[in-house]
Amino acid sequence: MIVLPRIAKHSATDLLKVHLSRGLAEIASSMPDLTPTITYTPVGGQRVETHQLEQLRTEILALAREHGMPDRITEPSIFEGRGARLLRESLPMSANEASHDEVWSYLTCCWLLDVAVWRFGVDADERRFIGNVNRNTFRRLWWRAEILGPEIDLTKLGEDELVNIMERPTIASDRRLARTVALEFLARVDEGAADSRMQLMREAMKRLLRLTPLMAFQALADHELRAVVEQCFTAAAEGLSGRGSTGAGRHRQTVEQDASRGPRELPSVSPGVTVIERMTITDEDSVGSTATVEVNPDFDIAASKALSIARGVGRVTNTSLRELVPITSGEAREVLQSLVRDGLLASRGVRRGTYYILSDSVSAVDRAWPPTVAPIVAGQPEAVQHEASK
Repeated sequence: MIVLPRIAKHSATDLLKVHLSRGLAEIASSMPDLTPTITYTPVGGQRVETHQLEQLRTEILALAREHGMPDRITEPSIFEGRGARLLRESLPMSANEASHDEVWSYLTCCWLLDVAVWRFGVDADERRFIGNVNRNTFRRLWWRAEILGPEIDLTKLGEDELVNIMERPTIASDRRLARTVALEFLARVDEGAADSRMQLMREAMKRLLRLTPLMAFQALADHELRAVVEQCFTAAAEGLSGRGSTGAGRHRQTVEQDASRGPRELPSVSPGVTVIERMTITDEDSVGSTATVEVNPDFDIAASKALSIARGVGRVTNTSLRELVPITSGEAREVLQSLVRDGLLASRGVRRGTYYILSDSVSAVDRAWPPTVAPIVAGQPEAVQHEASK
């Protein structure tokens, strides 16, 4: 494994102040810029040779020119997919080495700044040039190739689809799971399973993330993991097409097939528990109609956690809610704003400084939140349990 030079953030910022005031041609002519003071990891390793970085720059530039440099970029997903493979093969670093911002600040600002500026523009977010974990031009590409492996064609995945895998720590931290998701998604796209591939990925990932507190994916055999991912995509595709999800129903059968031990019966319902086929609530705006709104236990759990945080520490934010509940930033925002609309929370601050506190009216209704929703009965795909009325 090789190790790369590192530059401190202030050194990278100084370089950007100098170079970003120039045109792309001038930036290119000044590369590589070897003026900053560099350091190396203190734990040793084979230091990358200058000729290796020169070869990498030559190959990256050739690829960029194939895709329009110095003019407007063409086929960005193909450029980034090929670039990811090139970076990973040219820079065989350990995961630890590749996790340091200073490494990517050095590579971007000292060797490939012109390519980064061409890709995102001179006015791009500074994180495209500094070694930010999710935004640096080249760091995110290297990690895509590292996590997803050589068997997945990265040129076939769009930016939003890759972000849905790579920027969800519970997914990206498990390489086998991340690769299974990518392979299943590409298989669905090849089959024409969804009109909107972006929506298919987003909906499937929501379903998969809801399982993470309940299921140890690392403990599943390969065929079991594929089955779980397949069911998430099936449910997402059916939901997008307007059909009810049948994948989950097929998965939770009264008799379940275990590959190693054969069929086994799932536990029966405990005494004193009443099984209700489906719990629904009537839409107040459509009294007399047959329309119903299904209780969403995931939303209720998140809402309950949000109120608990606000009661315990005085305020709740999007980030503090996501630390306790495995949901996306957008889903957390939806939960918090819904509680504001219901009069349970009050919003304070603006933009990134927004936080939420208990409203003045919460004392009267907080005790009744959330609505009681019982867990799903094993073996009953559409059933919800609750304690029998005394």
